[in-house]
Parts: sequence; structure tokens; C-alpha cells
Amino acid sequence: MIGQLTGRVIDKSPPYFTLAVSGIGFIVQSPLSIFDRIAENEEITIYTKCLFKEEEAFIYGFLQHEQLEMFNTLISVPGLGPKSALNLLSRFKPAEITQAIDNESVEVLCAVPKIGKKLASKIILELKGKIILTGKPTAFDQAVNALCSLGLTRAEATIRLKDLPANLGLEELVKRALRS
Repeated sequence: MIGQLTGRVIDKSPPYFTLAVSGIGFIVQSPLSIFDRIAENEEITIYTKCLFKEEEAFIYGFLQHEQLEMFNTLISVPGLGPKSALNLLSRFKPAEITQAIDNESVEVLCAVPKIGKKLASKIILELKGKIILTGKPTAFDQAVNALCSLGLTRAEATIRLKDLPANLGLEELVKRALRS
């Protein structure tokens, strides 16, 4: 698999651009939101997801790791393909998508082409409370996961942890949450 590419942008034709890496031109599909931030002949690094469909390989590229994480999360929803995930990331930042899901804002998700009410509801059902977009998990996120592995629901774990000081380490957070 290809996890990251660094090279020179040699052609832009949204939603695709061609990235020259060591003499090889990779055609990369990306959210429309990045095309204003890249220029031809510019050297860039992108985080990638490579998917295979029948006889073709597709490379999806993102300037931020957070976008790649959201893309992977979105395509895990049955019925939501890479094109719809890119449409969401073209319109919204990952944090905005997370907020729409957590707030159960079906109408916000439906504002994106090819996302109807049924699919938006499915996205919310599948992903609500499950998205962590930090790149590197915080002690709080790790504590939530640890408590969930001990049998608590994500909601119960969050409730137990929310009033604890933010500067505590993972072990202390888990100990105090279990005592409460």
C-alpha cells in the first residue's frame, strides 16, 4: 500500500492532480478543497489511501492526516463510497463532519451531493460518538478506549472522565474514573 507521497504537482484537473515522484506520475483524486492550496510545479507531501476496484487502482490524497482519517472512517459506513466521502470532505472540514454527526444534523449532511436523508441517517447511526480526529490520541481519548475495553459504554466512560482534571496521565484518569 502507499501511505504517503512526496513529489511535484505536474497537472491539476479537479478532482484529480498528477504528482511526479521519482519519474513516476501518480494520478491522485482529492477533495476539491485542496486545489486552492496546491499549485503546479509545487513540491507537496500527501497522505494517501489506495483502493482497488476490479482492474483499477485508485489513489486518494489528502494534505492533512486528519482528512485521511475522516476519509477512512466515512468509507467504513456501508453504502458510502469514496466519491461520496470526497464530496463530504470537499464541502466540510473533518471537525465539521464530526460535529454534524454528533449533533445528528441530517440536513447538514444532506447538503452534499449524493447524500440523501437515508444515507445521512445511516452515517449518523454508524459513526455517532465513534470519531476521534486527533492524529495522536490524547490521554482522555485513550482513557475512554481503556474504559470501554473494561465493559463501559463510550457514553458512560465520557461521563466519568469529563469532570477530571485535563492534566492527568492515562493511568490516573482510568483509576479515578473507575472509582467514581
